[in-house]
This record gives sequence, C-alpha cells and structure tokens, in this order.
Amino acid sequence: MRRFTNSFLSSEAIDFLSEDQYLERPEAVEFAQKLADKLFFQNVLDEDIFEDGNHLYRFLDDDPTVVSQCHNITRGIITLKLKPLAEIASRLRFLSRAMFEAYVYEDGRRIDYTSIHGSEEFARYLRIVEELQRVEISDSSREEKLAFFINLYNMMAIHAILVLGHPDGALERRKLFGEFKYVIGGSTYSLSAIQNGILRGNQRPPYNLKKPFGVKDKRLTVALPYPEPLIHFALVYGTRSGPALRCYSPGNIDEELLDAARNFLRNGGIAVDLTAKAVNASKILKWYSIDFGKNEVEVIKHVSNYLDSADSEVLLDLLATSELKVTYHPYDWGLNC
Repeated sequence: MRRFTNSFLSSEAIDFLSEDQYLERPEAVEFAQKLADKLFFQNVLDEDIFEDGNHLYRFLDDDPTVVSQCHNITRGIITLKLKPLAEIASRLRFLSRAMFEAYVYEDGRRIDYTSIHGSEEFARYLRIVEELQRVEISDSSREEKLAFFINLYNMMAIHAILVLGHPDGALERRKLFGEFKYVIGGSTYSLSAIQNGILRGNQRPPYNLKKPFGVKDKRLTVALPYPEPLIHFALVYGTRSGPALRCYSPGNIDEELLDAARNFLRNGGIAVDLTAKAVNASKILKWYSIDFGKNEVEVIKHVSNYLDSADSEVLLDLLATSELKVTYHPYDWGLNC
C-alpha cells in the first residue's frame, strides 16, 4: 500500500471552502477545480479532475519528488500569476541563442561547460526556469510545444550535467535522464518524460515496458498526439555521438528540424557503402526505430529522404535488391566538450 505524506482529502478541502467562502458543496467543488487548474494544489496521483470524496491532494511544496528531485525551485514554489508558454519560451530562446553563441563551438558539437557554469547568462537562465512552475502549456500549438520542449530539453541537459556531473555508466545515465526534473505547469518532468512522454507522444523509452504517462496523468494533455521522429536529430544528450546543438523557433520549426536531420545524417549519422552493399547507421535509429517505421527497411527508406540525392538513390537501389546489410556504429557516451 502506498503512503502519501503531507496530504489532505478532497472532502476536507470542500468542507473548508464551503465554510470559508460560503459556498454550496457543488460550487465549492467547482471552485476547488479552478484552484487546482491554477496549480495551487494537485492530486497525489497526478489525476486531472478534482472530485469530492476520499481523493488525496497536496500542495506542491509538500510533494517529496518536487522537493528532492526538481531543480527549478531553489527559492521554493512561486505564487505568481500563470503565464502563457509563448512569453517564457521567447525569453528562453533569446537567452539560449546568446549562450550557444558564446559557449558552443562553431560546429555545434562541443560545449564549454566550465564557462557556462559561472556565466551571467546561466544565472539568468536559472531565474527564468523558476517561472516554468506556473506556465500554461496545454493550449499551446504543436509548433510551440515542439520548439519549447526541444530547447528546454537541451538546456536542462546542460543544467543536469553541471549539477550531477557527466554520467559514467548506464545507472548514472538513468539517474540523469530520469531523476533530474523541473516543475513545469504544476507537474514534474524529467528529461526522459520530455523526450518520450511529450515529444514522442507518450511512447515507451528504449528497453522499458511502461509508457511515461498513465491514462489519468494530466501531463497527457500536454503530450503531442504522435511521435515526432525528427526530434532525435535535435535533442542533445551531452554526448559525442549526438547531434549539433542549436536553438529552434516555433515559426520555422519544421524546416529547422529538416535541416537538423540533414546535418546529422550527412555528417556521420549514416554511411552508405555501395561496394559492400551495407549501411552503417547511428544507434539512435535503432533505439527509436518505431518512430521512423515498422521495420528496418521502412526506417532506412525514411532517413533516405534526408541524405543528398546521390546517396539517397544508391540507398534506395540497394534496398530494392533486398541485399542491403544494416549495421550500427558504437555510440560514444563521452562528454561533448
């Protein structure tokens, strides 16, 4: 049996609101739902609908996950008015571009983490992400969510590496991607939740049996309706085998993702050997193959769209002969510095 500390029953909240606000019980339930929508408290199981009865709720300040794992609440839970996503996302883009210009090498593949850590830009970033606690996301467009969550993921990964250090192995990577979190719109998000829950439309992460969000998880209202395969050429894990770091904008997100895919795949992401009738590809295409196609042939056909015309033609010809051999080169988890 699970135990929840520092929580209260929804019926107790209704009793209090009925007395304090002189409301009939149905009116108190409606008022409580508005308070929950404004992120003053939440269901301990992250369910979205406020119901009268024996349902447990608590304030964000009392959530042990928020207190122990969330890194954008250094000054506690803020009580500012809810802000639209577009406002905060715009400020984050502006700041990210300035940081990338100053601390990321020209090829986008290497980052000066040491200089970022002590910079004024990073201090400003930490202040801005505190405001994510009270941001409205669910009504944002696909393009706004795509650009915002890709940009946030990449900055959050840098933040995680600066706090936890670069992971040495699989267990440390699991901690970095699964336990380093932000409070965003009243809910907690890890790097894995952003990638697999939001940007991949709530798909299971590689080698996992469960989807990130359950059917009653209110974060489902934020998740994109289907996987966006090109995000895999934009998300930067802080590794040497990952894509180049850049900033994305909602107004041009699809073209920017196409450009990121071309850049990654044409610069080592996939190599075609006509003589050997073989393709050597990034393991990203293996780990997230389901986002690109139902089988290996469909995956290779999909990514051929982003190669230059000569390589694409050779690749499709090899696929047509059914003689193509696909291998995946080792992934370099070393820090991209």
